[in-house]
Amino acid sequence: MAFTIQQKKGDPQNPDGRITVYAVIDIDPADLASVKHSFASMVHNGFLVAQGNFKDQYNFREFLQSELGISLEEGFEEGLTQLIERMDGLESTLDPQKLKERLENMNDLEDFIPTPAKIVPFHSEEEICAQEGDVFFAGTFKNIGNAVLAVQALPMLYQAHYREHEGRHIRSEIESIITQIERSDAPRVSAPPAPPKPKTSTEETLLKEYIPKMIYSKREPHTFETAAKEFRLFMKKYRFQEDIETVVTIISGSCELTEKENKLLELYAKKIACVEKEDFNLAEEASREIRRLRGKG
Repeated sequence: MAFTIQQKKGDPQNPDGRITVYAVIDIDPADLASVKHSFASMVHNGFLVAQGNFKDQYNFREFLQSELGISLEEGFEEGLTQLIERMDGLESTLDPQKLKERLENMNDLEDFIPTPAKIVPFHSEEEICAQEGDVFFAGTFKNIGNAVLAVQALPMLYQAHYREHEGRHIRSEIESIITQIERSDAPRVSAPPAPPKPKTSTEETLLKEYIPKMIYSKREPHTFETAAKEFRLFMKKYRFQEDIETVVTIISGSCELTEKENKLLELYAKKIACVEKEDFNLAEEASREIRRLRGKG
């Protein structure tokens, strides 16, 4: 026996949970008007269409959130504590297998009556295929009753496969939670504190990080502007902002920095660091050397 069922929209390996099934009724419109079948009035432009939405079935985390008010998304440890409190206390945590059985029982959502699809009027195949979810063509029929069987039966089969597909995800969620529970029960060994990092001076930070970053990016205006902005932000509390702008101007001025310009950048970094440390004698020495190199003193 050959069937002409075709999936017109959707991924066969990953059902969406929402289904639209349509059949073509091969009856002359004039004859259709005389058909006394109760579904004849639902045939529009030769199409009989049924829709079902099975997407509202919970995944396990949604089930816990909706039914028990427990969230495992924000803070697993806190959510786990709430979960344990709503079971039978500590006895469940002592035996992961017992806890797993309880979780699986909470997730026993498959034993319910299948949800039937609804007959819905549509006027064109384009309109049908534009529906959200998966779309199937059930075939062409000359008998309306047979078409009704087709468009009602396919959603039943579809929701069985969809629930099976979702069930695998739910079981995977349970296994993941059990694994995390087992790990949380393992003794925790505190790692020794990391040795403190040596504090980097402002001068070293400027010469090894911010200034080189601007130099290397000067051929790309957008990247250079980003580097300059980061430099300005780092030095926003520095009292002589004209020094900051001078550094940016020196770097952006020519294609290749001269020996004099490199020396100026070193002196500005030294001056900035001295001002920050309030070592104004050394800051003045750097300023005099800057003026000398620039021919102003």
